This record gives sequence, C-alpha cells and structure tokens, in this order.
Amino acid sequence: MKKISTLFYTALSLLVCMVLLLSSCDKMDDIQKKFSEKEEAVYLGKVDSVKSYPGFGKAKLVYYMNADPKVESTIIYWNLRKDSIVKPFNRTGTGGQKDSVVLENLPEGSILVEFRNVNNKGETSLFSSATVTVWGAKFADGLRARTLTALDYDYNQSSYNLDLSPATPGDSVIYSVIEYDTKSSGKKTVKVERAINNVVLSDFPDGGALNLRTVFYPPQGIDTVYGADKTFNAPKVVLAPGSKISLTGNASSRYFNFNGDFCEWNASGDLILYTVAADGALTQKARYPAIAPRTTFRELFFYDSDRFIGVQTNNNVYMYQFINGALTLIKTPAGADALGSGFTHPTFIPARGFFYTVTAGTGELKTWFAFNNATWGSPNGGTVGTGFTYAVNAMFNYETLLGVDANGYLRSIGVLASGALGSVSRSGLGWNRFTKIISIGKKLYGMESNGDFYVFNDFSIGDNYWIVN
Repeated sequence: MKKISTLFYTALSLLVCMVLLLSSCDKMDDIQKKFSEKEEAVYLGKVDSVKSYPGFGKAKLVYYMNADPKVESTIIYWNLRKDSIVKPFNRTGTGGQKDSVVLENLPEGSILVEFRNVNNKGETSLFSSATVTVWGAKFADGLRARTLTALDYDYNQSSYNLDLSPATPGDSVIYSVIEYDTKSSGKKTVKVERAINNVVLSDFPDGGALNLRTVFYPPQGIDTVYGADKTFNAPKVVLAPGSKISLTGNASSRYFNFNGDFCEWNASGDLILYTVAADGALTQKARYPAIAPRTTFRELFFYDSDRFIGVQTNNNVYMYQFINGALTLIKTPAGADALGSGFTHPTFIPARGFFYTVTAGTGELKTWFAFNNATWGSPNGGTVGTGFTYAVNAMFNYETLLGVDANGYLRSIGVLASGALGSVSRSGLGWNRFTKIISIGKKLYGMESNGDFYVFNDFSIGDNYWIVN
C-alpha cells in the first residue's frame, strides 16, 4: 500500500511539472511572436570627430559624416535642444566626408551642441555632442587692449596729440579705432595700425570726447573680437584771468605751502605766514624776522609736518624743525649737521615725502626721499625725467608738476607717490604772464612781474584748459 501511494504522488508531481512547462512555452512563444512581428530599428550613421572654433557671438563646427549614403541632413541643437538649425548634407563621394557649419547669435561661454543625422524616411542617427566656446564682451575685456598713455590738447591748432600703449607679441591686436566728432565736419573715424604708437586728431573741439576701441584676432578663432569702447575727454577751455588779491609780491621772495598757509620767505630771511580765505584772499598771520638769513641760506622750503629743508650757501642740505617761531637743526642719527652735500642744483621743488631737484641745462629731475629723523630713504637721488627746463614751476596739490614753457603753455605732469612721472600735457595758454606760480591745496596763485597776485580758485588739471591772457 505504501508503495502505491508513493507512485501516485510521483506521477502527480510529473503531471504538474508538465502543465507548468507547457504554460511557460506558450508565454515564450507569445513574446517571441511579439518581437518577431516588430520592425527592426534602423539607425543612420552619426556625426563623428567634431572640432569647434570660437568666434565673437558665434562658433564654427567642423565634423565628419560616415559613409552612410542614406544621410540627407544634420540637425544641430543647443540651448537644451530649444534652438536648432538643419544643415543639408551634400555627399560628393563614397566614404567619410568632412562638413561644417557656423552657428550665429550664441551666448558667450561654453555651450553643449548636439548633432543628429536624418533623412526624409524618418530615419535618424544616434546623437553626437561637443562643447564649444563662444567669445563675447567678457572675453574681450580680458584681452590686452591698447590704451592712451598721453593726451596733449593743442588749443591753437585744434588738435589732440595722443600716445598709445605699444602692442606686444601675443596680444592678438590687429588695429585700433578712434572715433570723435570734429569741430566742423561731423564724425571722423581714424584707424590706428598696431605698429603706430602716436596719432594726431585734427579739427578736435575743446571739451570733445573720443572713443577708443581695440580690435583683436585671437589664434584658433574664426573672426575678429571687438574690445569695449573707452571714452576720453579733451579739457574744456576756461577763459579765466584769475581774481586779483591785495598782496604785492617780490621777485626775490620764495613762496610755498606751509600746512595750508601761504608762506613767504623774503630777501631779508623773514618767514611770513598768510591765512588763506575761501575766496583766495591772504591775510598776514605771523612774521618771523631773519629766521633764515639769505647770507646763510640759498634755499628754504617746507617739507612735512613741522620740518623744513634748508640748502645753505655751502650747498649742503639740512633738516630743521619749526619750534616756537624758530628753525631748530635736526642732526642725523650719526650726529652730523648736514643731511647731504653737493646740492648745487638751481631749483628745488617740494613734494610730499620727497623733494625734486632740477639740474641746470639738462632739466634732469631727481627725487630725494628724506625721513623726519634726518636720514635718507632708499633708493635716493634717482632720475625720473629730463627736459624739465621750465623757469616757472610748481607742485599742484602734491599730485601734478606744473611748468610754463617759452610759448606760454602750462605743462602738467602727473606724479606718483614714488616720485615717478606720467606724461606731459598742455593744460593752458598765456601762462608766461606769470613769473611765479604757487599751489595751496586746490588754489593756484600766479604772480606777475610787477608783483600783482591773482588766484584761481578750484583749479583743476585734466578737466579744464586754462587760458589766462
């Protein structure tokens, strides 16, 4: 009986397995039938070996089509496939073939571009992609554009004389463009080749503006890149003879700024201080008789805080402290009286933290850095310029050297904290009317040969061209 039961269960198990197997085979047959009835997907050959070349707001794409003869067009997508163009493909032979396209009006930066080949049967290729670079204003701003290093407006000639920074190897500069409105004939455009560093703009109005733009052709690019416009203004002519004040000057006196006061060191060696009013009027504040006798002192000027520099008739330089109306000698740390010797220069121009000397004949301008403890800075006595031969000169507001040339032009030269000089520009005309000029802050005083003083309140360099005769 036990044996019959075992045979029954074995037969039942085999029957169940056969039923399951037959059911599985039916499902497999259904799946195979489903896929056998579906058409096989056909893909066209895709774009390959994409290279990109940047341009200004554009990019050129060069790529290869494979040998698939069924490709008719290429769709090129960017901006997450929101923008696209269709590029027809013209096959000229068997095998792989080179093709290209230029995409316009692209945003600056890196852009993902995708390619898909298609034909009129609806067949497509798989996507190909490439990242391309597009140049724009930010890229142009990073290039080494040329700029103006000197601007010299000539009122008599109605010309603007310009110096441009030189082009350098590898800067990609091809030329620069200057545009301005002339006095008489409308807008004018001047093209400046990269090898040219000087240009004269004719028929230029006073106060007129010019725009300078540099044009580049960077390597590996497909077109020119335009730098941003830089605007420069010529000074505006101001006809101003100055306001006469009551002080009568003297040709033998030295005049300079003393902590905001107008200071005179006269032929008797007196030091006279004048308070400066808002309108430029001067009122005597204090007088210190024979504080620095001319028999001993060849030159005297205020230097810093309460310090004066004196050059004696032995051509030695000394530092003095102004205490209780007297000049007290500041000895060097080594105990020497003189700070330096051999200062035969005819002209001394005080600045802030240093002073200039001018060599006779050559007009060589040297800087001398003196500390308030009667020691020199380093380097010292360096030449910063030549040709400074102006008999009438001054330091304006510790920022600009002024000099009057033989033709009466007021020449201005920017000064750095290091004493280095900028370019020379014309800032006025008729200034040979004055035999001395003195700066107190932003006020400029001019003394005529008869001793009459005139003040120019709110004097400025760069914005205005001062005609004073």
